[in-house]
Amino acid sequence: MRNKKWAIRLGIVGGVVILLVVGGVLGWRALMNYFVQQYYRQTYQPLALEAGLVGDYPPERHLNDVPWIAVEESLCQSTSLQMIAAQWGIEQPRRYFDFLMGFTYGVSGQPGGSGFFPGTDPEAGFAIAAPYLGLVRRYYTTDDAALYLRALRYFLAQGRPVRVGLDYGLLYGMDEQLPHSDVLVGYDAQGFFYYETVCVPPAPCQAGQRPPGEEGLYVTDAKLLEAVLSQAKVFSYSWRYSFTIFEAGPRQEDLGPVWERNGQSLIGGAQYGPRSGADVIEGLADTIEKEGAGFDVAEIRPGLETAVYVRGENATYLRERFGGEAEVERAAALFDQAAGDYAAVLEASGDGIAGPAEAEQVAGWLRDAAAAEREIGRIFVALATPTVAPSLVDAPWT
Repeated sequence: MRNKKWAIRLGIVGGVVILLVVGGVLGWRALMNYFVQQYYRQTYQPLALEAGLVGDYPPERHLNDVPWIAVEESLCQSTSLQMIAAQWGIEQPRRYFDFLMGFTYGVSGQPGGSGFFPGTDPEAGFAIAAPYLGLVRRYYTTDDAALYLRALRYFLAQGRPVRVGLDYGLLYGMDEQLPHSDVLVGYDAQGFFYYETVCVPPAPCQAGQRPPGEEGLYVTDAKLLEAVLSQAKVFSYSWRYSFTIFEAGPRQEDLGPVWERNGQSLIGGAQYGPRSGADVIEGLADTIEKEGAGFDVAEIRPGLETAVYVRGENATYLRERFGGEAEVERAAALFDQAAGDYAAVLEASGDGIAGPAEAEQVAGWLRDAAAAEREIGRIFVALATPTVAPSLVDAPWT
């Protein structure tokens, strides 16, 4: 269960981890806070929730046109978007949304340790993916708890499911904070009905897809406020409460920016100190080679498990959507290769690192995976140019 917990945590934190660690590494707390808040303002584009925006609403409401989709993997963010998009008639597998969000493309490191997540900041991903779905993403924030609750009910009454970032650990009575994403689908006078995205204990649900109209789980007003505020504190937001809705908007067709962003996320680097992308994996290889039998494999096992799964999903998606394009097929093969390398590390290090020889072997697999991911990134960046791949810049909707 500890592995599952860490998988959930790593799956949510994503690329924000890199920003949060900068100040800790340099010891400049004020500077850290300044740059983190700048990042939030520029990337999340928060909208101040105003009382005039919130109208009247009935005492109860439940949306009956949203399917309940839940997984066991640490992929709550793209699963949230998958459910919301389905209400708009876009019924696609989760890997479709992973690609548009860039959620599982790239690597983010865990501050203060060797853990990692094979993906990027999901909050930024929502904003990037929305136009390709013909939607506009709005991220509202406030410090007013009463206004927040009224707004949630108002938008639900308007027929809009509401995505909330909240603390999974607090929601289910756990001892640790686990940033998470769920979808509200209804309310009554005391609380809200929601669809859990990651159904592993202690969440009282099972993974799978249920048809629209399921009641879902229930959370009181007080518990929801507490869980949302807890996540705000984890990330040092300058606001206490936030939620996301999606509304109709113009559809963007040019996939060039998606190829470019996903490619750069995979390539990564260490321009400002903390590593990202393939550099995270190479740094991990260096650490394992140096520490040998003293390296704690438990710290990286959740990331490796997730990497095996999502890299296979990445390969499947590329073949499904862009099959027949030689460079995309090559990228898919490299994703498969990386998944195999991560699987080899998992198998070899199941009982820990036995000694220098095994450490060297494990480090070799990780470096091979990093090289594969960096090459995929280069392929993606090249595909972002219409003159290089004119058939790949239009979003495939069928």
